[in-house]
Amino acid sequence: MKEQTKRNQKKRRETTTEIAYRNPSAPKKQQMSNDELRRARKLKMQKRRKRKKIIAFSIIILIVLAVGIALSLTVFFHIESVAVSGDEIYNNEQIVEASQIVIGDNMFLTNKKQIAANIEKTLPYVAEAKIKRNISGIITINVTSAVPKMALDNGESFTLISDKGKILEDGLMTIDDGIIILNSSYVKSSIPGELIQFENQEDLTVITELIKGLDVSGISGISSIDIDDRTNIKLIYNETITLKVGDSASLSSKLNFINATLVRLKEDNPDFVGSIDFTIQNKAYLSPKKVESTTVAFDSP
Repeated sequence: MKEQTKRNQKKRRETTTEIAYRNPSAPKKQQMSNDELRRARKLKMQKRRKRKKIIAFSIIILIVLAVGIALSLTVFFHIESVAVSGDEIYNNEQIVEASQIVIGDNMFLTNKKQIAANIEKTLPYVAEAKIKRNISGIITINVTSAVPKMALDNGESFTLISDKGKILEDGLMTIDDGIIILNSSYVKSSIPGELIQFENQEDLTVITELIKGLDVSGISGISSIDIDDRTNIKLIYNETITLKVGDSASLSSKLNFINATLVRLKEDNPDFVGSIDFTIQNKAYLSPKKVESTTVAFDSP
């Protein structure tokens, strides 16, 4: 009897211990049915096959692109001809030769900027060359001519310069009417086909801005520009009037005011000879040229 009681007590202790270690709040793990397991495996296989298809498709696209690029650079898109359009400054043969384009080369391996630079440097009177490609194999060169606007007086010859500061010709014995004589800082380089190089390269910026401003404001009849001192720019108008512009600050508005003053002066005093000071903004101070009296001696008879 005692032994039976001991066995019952031992079972109760084991049951109590088991209950003590069990977490009543923990969710019970549900077993998946066979159908659910099959669906899960099937879904996993479908995702795996989809990834493989995407990878294979991507590889095929890359191969096709690589082959297409290789063919376009080796078999297709060769240069078959060169066409020239725009201003007729040089004949087509000169322009094509200066471009250094080689018939048969791949069109997309040609450097458009380099072709334009070759033309503009070799042919001074070309201000700008624009290059266009056509998949038919034709390269078109559109040419814009340079405008002769200024000249350096070298004493025995002239150096002709465009409105953009490009050297057009050197060693000229004569220049056309309307070309402006330029007086500036020391000229370091004046090679035809290249931009003029001054000792102070800011001179080029001031000159090109001044030339553009003269055209925009409508001022004509300027025969000389002196920017040797950029704080004291001077223009010679109609060979008889010195226009003292001052520095290059607010140059556009200054030139508009100068033009308005010259128009009024032509109406009020067309025979004026001397200088006009425009160094103070929106002010014009006229200084007539003094006429020197001369005395001529006559021998008495």
